[in-house]
Amino acid sequence: MIETIASVAANGSTTGVNITSALIETKEMAGPSFLDALKSTAMNSVQTVNQSEAMAAAAMHGQASLQEVVQATVKAEVAVETAISIRNKMIESYQEIMRMPI
Repeated sequence: MIETIASVAANGSTTGVNITSALIETKEMAGPSFLDALKSTAMNSVQTVNQSEAMAAAAMHGQASLQEVVQATVKAEVAVETAISIRNKMIESYQEIMRMPI
């Protein structure tokens, strides 16, 4: 779509606004993409759950205190709840898009 808008600007179909340079500046100034943010969140969630499991195993071997296990478990619980909430919102968004008339 950006290429289409850029070609319209190159053809001179707009008056007084340089859309091409505005699009390039916006793209360059943008931060990480939504996909990158999702990947990072998912990886952090998996890592947190793995750390919680490792802490529980360490506690079984007498190498971690109960407080450390509880803290790791709570962090893992929050990470899983966050992941589930994100998944639910994505599903709701998809369903809403599918309901839109064409």
